[in-house]
Amino acid sequence: MRRGIIKQFRGSWGSGIGYLDIEDSETGIIESVPCENAPTVRALEVCFGKVITPGHSADGTGYKDKEIYWDYDELGLVLGGFSPVEKEEEQYEV
Repeated sequence: MRRGIIKQFRGSWGSGIGYLDIEDSETGIIESVPCENAPTVRALEVCFGKVITPGHSADGTGYKDKEIYWDYDELGLVLGGFSPVEKEEEQYEV
């Protein structure tokens, strides 16, 4: 798993492909990670809120500058999944 900060989500309704721009926590390099548009938007909404806006667009900013653990799928082509860092840390609070 990799760790990074979400900088931006870009997607196209018609193509089904989106891009999640993630700043790597170790290198500081921003990588545009291809992803499935609709499932990624729904996952961002569930994790962070304030993502889906009227007209079924993802113009919200609830995900910006949020830190996540993420990785590519098994083929290394598209986003395989992500998990918010803050939620995992909350899980282990004493």
